[in-house]
Amino acid sequence: MERHVEVLTRGLAAAGVDVSVLVYDPSGLARSRAVDGVLVEPVRPWFHLGSQAIAPGMLGRAYAQARKKRFDLVHQHWPDPFGHVVASLVPGHPAHVVSWHSDIVRQRVIGPLYLGLAPHLLRRPDAVVGATAAHLQSRQLDGFVTRELRHVIPYGIDVRPLEPTAEVLRQAEALRAKYKHQPLVFALGRHVYYKGFDVLIKAMAQVQAVLILGGEGPLTTQLRGLALSNGARVEFAGAIPEEELPAYFHACDVYCLSYIAQAEAFGIVQAEAMACGKPVVNTWLHNGVNELAANNVSALTVDPGDPNALANALNRVLCNSELARRLGRGGYLRVRQDFTVEAMVRKTIDLYAALLQWRAKQRV
Repeated sequence: MERHVEVLTRGLAAAGVDVSVLVYDPSGLARSRAVDGVLVEPVRPWFHLGSQAIAPGMLGRAYAQARKKRFDLVHQHWPDPFGHVVASLVPGHPAHVVSWHSDIVRQRVIGPLYLGLAPHLLRRPDAVVGATAAHLQSRQLDGFVTRELRHVIPYGIDVRPLEPTAEVLRQAEALRAKYKHQPLVFALGRHVYYKGFDVLIKAMAQVQAVLILGGEGPLTTQLRGLALSNGARVEFAGAIPEEELPAYFHACDVYCLSYIAQAEAFGIVQAEAMACGKPVVNTWLHNGVNELAANNVSALTVDPGDPNALANALNRVLCNSELARRLGRGGYLRVRQDFTVEAMVRKTIDLYAALLQWRAKQRV
């Protein structure tokens, strides 16, 4: 979600839209600043309910900005129940757009309570955007908007930083040399349950390759212990700086998205690997993940939570260079033809304009 918001807001600002972004800042150290024409307003949460940040200061910040700028439109990114509260209280009469990134899947108390009460207590959106048609099939949306208010606008993947420049290729070769040119599997993300990294590590015990696992999180220590106990060759790369990521994508032989729950509904890192021409092994989530990287077109897809199936798919790609090339080429074309930043920004602005025009007619 965060990467999408960054790419979208930069693109909107470049197209002449005046954009302000309210974001959660766990550190409390960040200050308001302009980034490529986007005003970024960080607010420190007071506490968390489950995974939901609660930041009362965001209400005051939103109110102050709205009084100053008189926003024409508020664009929310869900799931974020507290963000929905803030957006509903923005003064004036802005249009409301929601980008629906995924269902609420694990909040057993807060989730049902929010989904039951929010449509009656909080502002309903004027339009909901999904990156794929699969996003918009969610039953959780039914309480908020009718079908005709749902719009598909594919995520834009900024491929420019992913280009195989001489420096990126030098760094990629250094990574391959570091692991003695053994086959490399790459996976990246926060170390939380739904990413399925424990399943991937179990699978790697059956794969003659090194897994480079980027990211950190509450399960990192547990994952390290699992790798030690089952003999899988895993390199814990930690938080990889943004500017170094292209080298990891280009160095690997296959990218693996091992997610086990629909908390992930697309997988932008999967798309970035595809943009680099890499084959993907992913899991059946029956949502945008599979619409983006279709089985046997740009990915091999297996049932989630099955280490043996995951290992078999990884071995198939690693042992069959023709299959790897075909999947990599399919993914490369898919991203560069259907998920461009330019198309995302243009379609988003068109939606904004249509909503504002409709609202202007309603006031006449």
